[in-house]
Amino acid sequence: MKRAAIYIRVSTQEQAQEGYSVGEQKERLIAYCKAQAWVIANIYVDGGYSGANLNRPGIQKLMKETDNFDVVLVYKLDRLSRSQRDTLYLIEEIFLPNKVDFVSMQESFDTSSPFGKAMIGLLAVFAQLEREQIKERTRMGKIARAKAGLHHGSGLIPIGYEYQDGKLVLNVYEAEQVKKIYEWYLGGASYQTIANRLHEAGYTNRYSSYNSWTSIRSILGNMTYTGRLHYGEVIVENAHDAIVTDEQFQAAQVMRAKRQEIYGSNAFQAKHLLTGMLFCGHCGARYYRRNSGLYQYYSCYSRTKQMKSMVKDPNCKNRHWKTTELESIIEQRVLELLQSPKAAFEIAEKNRQKPVVIDTANAEIEKRIREIDKEINKFMELYRIDGIPPELLGDNINKLYNEKTALQATLKPVKEIITTPFDLVEELLHNAAQVWDFADESQKRRILQDLIKRIVLTDDNIDIEWNF
Repeated sequence: MKRAAIYIRVSTQEQAQEGYSVGEQKERLIAYCKAQAWVIANIYVDGGYSGANLNRPGIQKLMKETDNFDVVLVYKLDRLSRSQRDTLYLIEEIFLPNKVDFVSMQESFDTSSPFGKAMIGLLAVFAQLEREQIKERTRMGKIARAKAGLHHGSGLIPIGYEYQDGKLVLNVYEAEQVKKIYEWYLGGASYQTIANRLHEAGYTNRYSSYNSWTSIRSILGNMTYTGRLHYGEVIVENAHDAIVTDEQFQAAQVMRAKRQEIYGSNAFQAKHLLTGMLFCGHCGARYYRRNSGLYQYYSCYSRTKQMKSMVKDPNCKNRHWKTTELESIIEQRVLELLQSPKAAFEIAEKNRQKPVVIDTANAEIEKRIREIDKEINKFMELYRIDGIPPELLGDNINKLYNEKTALQATLKPVKEIITTPFDLVEELLHNAAQVWDFADESQKRRILQDLIKRIVLTDDNIDIEWNF
């Protein structure tokens, strides 16, 4: 014998209507249960609640007690919910998984029958239509707000602003942080370095204290900071006070694209000590860290062919380095440098006196790469002065970047001599020496990035190219 749960809902406007009052529904539903020889397990009532959502105490209680009955009975489908989405959710996600059938008396809707099962499919179609209509109405509303210069009003307000009467208003304390982020990034600092500086200085925003670099990335890619309001294809100029100039924002986008081009999509997510610093002395490809059984190795992409886009020479046979062995050697050399500023000074002097090696085979390629950089800068200038469409700007810059990437892949590796003033290096060495013994792997990695330009591995030889 089936156990039935009767569900009754009336909204305030329907209380007095014939057939919709609690009493009328209860009488008819009880009679139906008797005709079907069902035992009434419980009667759930939501009096004075709208059917637009599931925020009703009666339906919530029913959803939690599905173990107590075998079928849910309602007078009409819209008594369960006026939302096709919610009706489908209750049937497919709550009732059927718990082996509970659903019956609507007025429509003869019964999920245990073939017709009822077919109706579920129709409900799904109408539920999808309802979702799309809601999304479209929401989108059109946001577009209308954007055209009026009003922020879309979500709970996520950009760092640097407050939300007042539909507009973004400067938060002076946070705006200063945004200015520093752009200044430091355009000065060459990484996302993580910027986050560390802000965190160590004690800066906070409404969301965090900059203990992660993800907010830095978001800020650098958000045109809102130029005073523009952007939603979909709608861009409104001077919608609110700008925090950075258009030139700063566009320069940051160029730098981000270049770093993406060089390091790939995981440019700022490296988890290992030497990732991103190691290069093959034979083919010029990068080394990466990989697992092999019980051990971990740094290996040349060309040799393992792990990523086709990273292969420079498929015939490269440069050796694999056990991770612990290579990291130990590099750490030892760095310690020697930190403990002997004189040795660092001698390296800097030697590099100043060493003639730069120029590979004439690369000359024409490098010339074209420089021309491409100039063309990219011209497009950025056109965008700033003439306001050419962003999509046209993107298409042209993408073509230039693709050509540049292809050209760079044909370059032979050469040694470039960096002559950073040594007085700047001295301070870095002093600070690094103070914290190295207590630093974790991520902190050591940041120190290595400041000290080392790259590490070239050629068979058993390890050549460290320093940043001074």
